[in-house]
Amino acid sequence: MAERDGGPLLFVDAPPVYFVSEPVYSREAVEEEVLAEEEVVEESTSVYELPKRPEETARLLTQLRFLSRPFQREVYRPIQFRLKDGTVINGEILNLEESKVAVKGINEEKIEMELSIDDLDAIWWKGKPFPY
Repeated sequence: MAERDGGPLLFVDAPPVYFVSEPVYSREAVEEEVLAEEEVVEESTSVYELPKRPEETARLLTQLRFLSRPFQREVYRPIQFRLKDGTVINGEILNLEESKVAVKGINEEKIEMELSIDDLDAIWWKGKPFPY
């Protein structure tokens, strides 16, 4: 093996880079905001259903858009639409609108129905949640 001259193996002509492992955020609270937050605090004992989170709705819309394409309609059949009330509907997507999806059931009746996207809980295929 050849001998080194004792110098560094790699030399970069630049100042050193410092890595901060956790970002530091700071925000000064304005007195008006602090007072407004104190006034907003209210107690409620009523039970109500929380609105669906936008992430869940966006995920369902992405899945429905994917499954409503012509090729995917044929490949991903039958699809299970699981509703919030516990109902399971087996079928295929006929049409997708802004807030509704038209579904054709695969039972003997082959009923066509419209489902609201807000009523959907999950989309399943082959006994598992749809991964897309």
